[in-house]
Amino acid sequence: MEPDRWQNLERLYHAALQRNEGQVHSFLDEACGQDQSLRVELESLLKYGQRPAKFFDKPAFEVVAETLAEDISADEENTTDKLIGARVGQYHIVAKLGAGGMGDVYRAVRADAQYEKQVAIKLVQQGLETEFVYGRFRKERQILAGFEHENIARLLDGGADDEGHPYFVMELIEGKPIDEYCDEHKLGTGSRLHLFLSVCAAVQYAHQRLVVHRDIKPGNILVTAEGVPKLLDFGIATILSPETFSPAADPTVTALGIMTPQYASPEQLRGEVITTATDVYSLGVVLYKLLTGHVPYPLDTNSPYNLAHAICEIEPEKPSAAVKRLGHITERRHGGIKVTPDSVSSCRGTTPEKLQRTLSGDLDQILLKALRKEPQSRYSSAQDFGEDLRAYQLSLPVSARTDTIGYRSSKFIKRHRIGLAAIAVFVLVVAAGVIAIAREARIARMQQARAERRFNDVRKLSNSLLFDIHDSIRDLPGSTPARMLIVDRALQYLDSLSQEAGDVPDLQRELAAAYERVGDVQGNPYFANVGDTAGAVASYRKALGIRLALANQGVGADDQQALAATYLKLGLGLRSTSDFSGALDAFRQAFGLTQRLALARQGDGHAREQFAGVCFVMAQVLNDMGDLAGAMENYRQSAAIRETITGGSPAFQESVQTKLAGVYGYMSGILDNEGDVDSALSMQTKARDILDRLLKTDSQNARLQQYSLENEFWVGFFLAKKQLQAQALIHYRTALVGYQKLTAADSRDVLAKRYLARCEVSIGRALVAEGKTDQGIQSARAGVYILESLAAADQAETYFKPTDLADARSVLAEAFSRLASRPGISESLRIARWRQASSEYLKCLNIWLSLKEKTQLTKWNETELQKIANEISRCNAALGKSKH
Repeated sequence: MEPDRWQNLERLYHAALQRNEGQVHSFLDEACGQDQSLRVELESLLKYGQRPAKFFDKPAFEVVAETLAEDISADEENTTDKLIGARVGQYHIVAKLGAGGMGDVYRAVRADAQYEKQVAIKLVQQGLETEFVYGRFRKERQILAGFEHENIARLLDGGADDEGHPYFVMELIEGKPIDEYCDEHKLGTGSRLHLFLSVCAAVQYAHQRLVVHRDIKPGNILVTAEGVPKLLDFGIATILSPETFSPAADPTVTALGIMTPQYASPEQLRGEVITTATDVYSLGVVLYKLLTGHVPYPLDTNSPYNLAHAICEIEPEKPSAAVKRLGHITERRHGGIKVTPDSVSSCRGTTPEKLQRTLSGDLDQILLKALRKEPQSRYSSAQDFGEDLRAYQLSLPVSARTDTIGYRSSKFIKRHRIGLAAIAVFVLVVAAGVIAIAREARIARMQQARAERRFNDVRKLSNSLLFDIHDSIRDLPGSTPARMLIVDRALQYLDSLSQEAGDVPDLQRELAAAYERVGDVQGNPYFANVGDTAGAVASYRKALGIRLALANQGVGADDQQALAATYLKLGLGLRSTSDFSGALDAFRQAFGLTQRLALARQGDGHAREQFAGVCFVMAQVLNDMGDLAGAMENYRQSAAIRETITGGSPAFQESVQTKLAGVYGYMSGILDNEGDVDSALSMQTKARDILDRLLKTDSQNARLQQYSLENEFWVGFFLAKKQLQAQALIHYRTALVGYQKLTAADSRDVLAKRYLARCEVSIGRALVAEGKTDQGIQSARAGVYILESLAAADQAETYFKPTDLADARSVLAEAFSRLASRPGISESLRIARWRQASSEYLKCLNIWLSLKEKTQLTKWNETELQKIANEISRCNAALGKSKH
């Protein structure tokens, strides 16, 4: 970190410590201005830092309590609350956070000094101690006890105080209402939808457990500093059961003083049956507010009667029209805010005209469907609501729009080129014709011969169009969603066609080839794919069953070659799911078949290339299983074969050379593990020469771009190992820019996202090594964010690798450790830095221990685990030394 910036950071850190907690936010606004990296660093320090005089001399709970007491001394309301300072269970109440319809929520700290923890405690509101309120309160506690979801505030404890009043303890959510968070961060429509989809997931989780929230509003959805939305306050929630279908069963069903009328559904206001559609309506109002800055009904007064009349009787205004609304006043906790088209669009990083265009069409219809007066006409679930929003984000047809051919065609055209769209629509029509003809062939026996002729003609046309489309867009950046559409329709077509295939060999071969192509799009790790590895394995197994049946019929060498290729694809899919033994069995079957074919066809470059490919994947899975010698032997055999393959078409030669570059890259990994970094770098250089030559003649090939960027990354990696950080950074940054372009073009290319994260982390490590620690921390944190998002979306860990996240955490830990070791900093700042380092090392250690439990550690991983454990001990020792 530059000396001037370091001194400024330390000065602001100590200045922030002198302010009450309630003053820190405004202080940071003023001190940091537009410098977000400075603000992030200060907030991080304040999170881990402690005030020295209190930290060393007093019990932890007293320190926290006194700090919080400074905040509440300025709050007139809190000074009059008799519960402030009281003890409830194992906690001391230190401040009031808010009040709902029936309960008050307080901030509290542990009272027994066992450990430091701040929590939120909810108690029945003073003056409402009735049996009905107690019953409702206990029901909320019962609901939360059964919930465990990342977007719902967790219940930690519960009980009754000395006077028998029930209470419960929840995790303390430090955040802002979702609408305020979005406006303050100037989030665009896409980012707002991303946050809202997490809320839909939380509501769906509750609905699956037969719980309807009934009070969904921005104030009950807090977004943390990390950008994670949390759903709160199930105080008036309904547990669905036969008796809830009678309005009279629940005295709160028309209690406007408890619910929030602006976000209540028509059936709530009328006192009618409460269902999951009730929450769907409230979600619709929340999203309407997030996207437009307004509520759905333009009213000139705040009259409750007029509001209820509008909700029950008046159709909501289209969101695209609402953004042009003038003179509306939105009430917030900090006073009224005048909402104009310019202010609304400014908070969303756009202009009124662009925002109106964004909302018109699909988003208009999605929101209007969620806000329909009749519950049965809305989305049937929060999940369906979310699925339509995801379809909109992917430019797919949404269920809220009339499902016409014209509409679907327009969506396809929006996602892809006009020519591809026209062909793809034609494929769908033709495929539908195949199914209709097949059905006709079974039913209309009188016309069987004619139907069979039509069936074969249309089948050939469908296969030709399907494969031509797929092959023409396979290597185009951003083509993954289009390929996924082809997959969905192709599987429907193929499964229906397989019932008509019978024992006709030509048709069986077509089916097997089609299933393999579908599997490639679903999850072949060597191509841009949509991450559906389980679907890919299932498709490959269907193809294998067909190929084995053909082989058992004693067919020729071409079928043997195709069978080997299917075994190869199946093995790749199994390896992606860490089924190494299953993958090795499949590869061994392919090895025997291809070896015999290569020997029998000495002059056939394709047969030799196939054998080289099997040697390559055998090496990979042997490396996964720790057999480095066996892996290196197979890599060398693969490279030796490919180096001597000549002839064939230009496309074939390009394929062979591309794969040869890949072999060199993987050989470099083993050489590095053996400690020969110079040879590893030499192998990567050989690979780069091949890829550069290929890209000169095919610069738009997405696969070649991906491989070239991987090569850039690994050249940088080995240069960094040789302590040539400046040179390494050049290659890392070149790869970073390339992966940013690939992920921008194709947001579902998870392989590109993984490498994007690895580039950020590696840049962070190199910057830390060069002494640019603050820049290194920013880059490493960017990598951590990407990896955590991949982990959340890839539960099978097919493309997300926990080892990548562990590596990223270790970079952050090393950076904080370096900052803690700087001379001339204050002891409180040093302690904060050591704590940050220790925290990151501990997260890293937990990842390694989790992998160890799954028996997924290599001997190099074991070494890393021990190294991290040693670093944690070093941090703790340094902390102990600083305290004394």
